[in-house]
Amino acid sequence: MTSENNQERFYNTMLELASQIKINAETIKSRNVLNTIDSILQIYNNKNRIFIYGAGRSGFIGRCFAQRLMHLGIKSCFISDAVTYQYTSKDLLIIVSGSGETTSTVAISKKAKEIGGKIVSLSNNPKSTIGRLSDYVIEIKGKSKDVALTHKTLAPYTSLFDISALAVLDSIGSILMVKLNITEEDIDKRHASVE
Repeated sequence: MTSENNQERFYNTMLELASQIKINAETIKSRNVLNTIDSILQIYNNKNRIFIYGAGRSGFIGRCFAQRLMHLGIKSCFISDAVTYQYTSKDLLIIVSGSGETTSTVAISKKAKEIGGKIVSLSNNPKSTIGRLSDYVIEIKGKSKDVALTHKTLAPYTSLFDISALAVLDSIGSILMVKLNITEEDIDKRHASVE
């Protein structure tokens, strides 16, 4: 592949990712997003906790959101990190899973459902096991691992779902900033000082 071809593929992949985010911005059911925001605010007001989980790359996206919630002063943790609190019926679990069928994610969702807390999932498959266990499903269009081998794209494997999920969660973070009257200065005060 020539340097010119590399440059063209890079450019077209960036456009494909941006286009996928635009598709999601135009098609996501705002009702589920607004219900998720209300659930997060209720957890915050009641001084309870948001638990987040995803496996693999979805987990990295989930960790980004857990960190952003901490920056906003909302108690949160990522399940399976060294510091994971006890989940209760008063808490909220947010699951990131493109397929909605990842083994560890299904197991965690089932356990949370038994305990009785609310569940929100971000998935490409709202009719999946995780989707059926969730109180709200934010359906994110994008290639997930269940179609990764048959759906050809420039962006590798599940990147279209991953980047779109990150954009959705950061957009939710933007609304939470306004609702909680959080400024960039407030975030800066909570940002890590030893890293």
